[in-house]
Amino acid sequence: MRSLRTISLVTASSTAGPTQVMAAKLIELAERLDAPHSFTKGQIVIWKPGLKNRAFPDYGEPAIVTAVLPTPLFDPGEASAASPYFQEPLTLVIGTFQDDDLVEFRVDGRRFEPVTD
Repeated sequence: MRSLRTISLVTASSTAGPTQVMAAKLIELAERLDAPHSFTKGQIVIWKPGLKNRAFPDYGEPAIVTAVLPTPLFDPGEASAASPYFQEPLTLVIGTFQDDDLVEFRVDGRRFEPVTD
């Protein structure tokens, strides 16, 4: 498996203030979220660095794509705009290995990338 990429804090000048540093980090993460990947059933994936928003799987822990949803699902239980999962498009079903069992999760595919060797 390949090594994890990290979020670069800033390559700007030393005169950048905290607002500029945070803005650069936000821009980098937003661009990473928008970087497209095509997924297929059986493919091994991991979280993109800085985009993990669920408890499982852990960073660097591989998951297998068990389904690519034809249209995004939206969790009806997340009815509050104050929730980070509100209107999150769930586009992949991934399986992880937990306690000797395969456990499936519906996730936002934009937050994952394929494992490449």
